[in-house]
Amino acid sequence: MGDPETAELNRSALVIDEYGVSRLIIEEELESVGLRVFQARNPKEGMELALEKSPDIIVIDPTVAGYDGFKMVSELKVSERTRDIPVVAVLGVGVKAAEEAGFKSGVITVFQKPFQVGKLGGFVEAHLQAGAGRKSSCILLVEDSNTIRAVTKYLLEKNGHQVLEAEDGAKGWDILKEKSDGLDMVITDINMPNMDGRELVGLIRGDRRYQFIPIVVSTTISEKENIKLLLNMGADDYVVKPFSSEEFIARIQSHLRVKTLYEDLRAANEKLAQFNETLEQRVRERTLELRESNLDAIFSLAMAAEAKDENTGNHVMRIRGFSEALAIKMGLNQAQAEDIGYASIMHDVGKISIPDDILKKPGKLTDGEFTVMKLHTVHGERILPKKPFFIMARMIARGHHEKWNGAGYPDGISGEDVPLPARIVAVADVFDALTTARPYKEAWPVEKAMEEIARGSGAHFDPDVVDAWLKLFAEGTVAKVMKQWE
Repeated sequence: MGDPETAELNRSALVIDEYGVSRLIIEEELESVGLRVFQARNPKEGMELALEKSPDIIVIDPTVAGYDGFKMVSELKVSERTRDIPVVAVLGVGVKAAEEAGFKSGVITVFQKPFQVGKLGGFVEAHLQAGAGRKSSCILLVEDSNTIRAVTKYLLEKNGHQVLEAEDGAKGWDILKEKSDGLDMVITDINMPNMDGRELVGLIRGDRRYQFIPIVVSTTISEKENIKLLLNMGADDYVVKPFSSEEFIARIQSHLRVKTLYEDLRAANEKLAQFNETLEQRVRERTLELRESNLDAIFSLAMAAEAKDENTGNHVMRIRGFSEALAIKMGLNQAQAEDIGYASIMHDVGKISIPDDILKKPGKLTDGEFTVMKLHTVHGERILPKKPFFIMARMIARGHHEKWNGAGYPDGISGEDVPLPARIVAVADVFDALTTARPYKEAWPVEKAMEEIARGSGAHFDPDVVDAWLKLFAEGTVAKVMKQWE
C-alpha cells in the first residue's frame, strides 16, 4: 500500500487557459496545495494532455477564442479514460451566463475571475481529499430475470462497478438495509414476485437515510405507463429493456457522478466548516493575545502613574473592582463591565505629566496649581493610544472629573453628555479618595464617605449611578473590594 504523503506529492492538475498570466495564477493556487501542474493553451492541447497525463483534476477557462471548451468537457465525460476526472471551470467577468452550460457539460463547480487568493486551491484540495481512497461504485441490482440480471451485472462490472444482486424487491430491501452505507445506486425492475419495484422505490424514498441514493428503474415498452408514477415516487431515471449498453452505462455514470459530486460537496463543506472553526479559534486566540498585550500596556501605564503619585497604593485596583460591580448593577453585561473595569485603571494616567511639586504637595493646592492639576484629564486622553481597545479608557481619563450639573472639568459638560463609563468611575474615584489617607488629610470613615456620595446625587454624580452604588454598599460588595485591595 502506497504512502499517503507520497501519493499526495504525485497528485497533478491540468490547467487550460489561453492567457499565460491567468495560467500562472491558477498554477500558483494549485501548487500551493501540493499539485504538479501541466498547462495547455486551448482545449485541443488540453484533451491531448488529459489523455497522456491522466491528471487528478482539470481547471479550464472554456471561453478560448476559436474553441468550444464545454464541448471538450463533454468529451472528457464520455471517454472511459477521463470521465472520472473532476473538472472545474473558471470564467472571466461578463460570462456568468455560461455557468449553466458548464454544469450541463459536467463541470463540478464554477469560479468567477478574479477569485480570492486561496479559494480555488482550498476547494481543489478539499475535493481531492474528499475523493481520496474512494472505491469503485457499489450498485444494488434488483431483477427477477436471471438472464437480464447476469447481462446487466456483466456490463456494470466491466465498467468497474461492484454489483450486489437480488431477485426481488424484498431481498433487495434487506440488502439495502444491511449495506446502505456503502451503496451508491439501486437499479430495479418493476414487476417482480414478493415485492415489486413500486413498493421498493416507495420504501427507499420513505427512509431519510437513503434519500440521496439514485434509483434507476428498468422497464419494458409495455410497462412504460408505470414510469411516470415511479418518477413521481422518487425514482431518478429509467431505461427501457432491451437497452443499448452504451446508453445504459452513460446514464448510470451520469447519476453516479451527481451522487459523487454531492458527497464531495458535503465532504468539502465539512472540511470547510472545520477550517472555519480552526480559523475562528485562531482569531479568538489572536484576539486574546492582543487583549493581553493591551492589558499589559494598561497596567504598565497605570503603575507608572501610581509610582509617581506614591501615596495611591492599591487605588487603581479598587477603582477597577468598584467600577465593574457598578456597571453590572446598572444592567451592563459581564464583558462590558470588565471593559469598564480595565479602562478605569487608567483614569489618572495623565498624572504622569503633572510636575512632582504639585502632584506630591502635602498641603492644599493654590488656584494656579489646581489649574495645572486639572490638566491631567486632558493629558490622560492624549497619552492613551487612539485604538479601539482604548476608546473607553480615553473617555474615562478625560471625563471622570465632570459633574452631573456641569460644574466639573475639563469640558464642563453635564448629565448624559458625560459618558456613562466616566460617570461610573467618578463615584468610585471620589469614594476611594475620601476613604484613603493622604499626606494632607485623614481617611474618612466609610459611613461619612457614603453620606457624601449620597449628598452628591443629582449634583456631582449621576443619580442612577449613586442608587446602584448604595445597593452595592448594602450588599457588602463595596466592603469586599476594599478588603481585597486594602
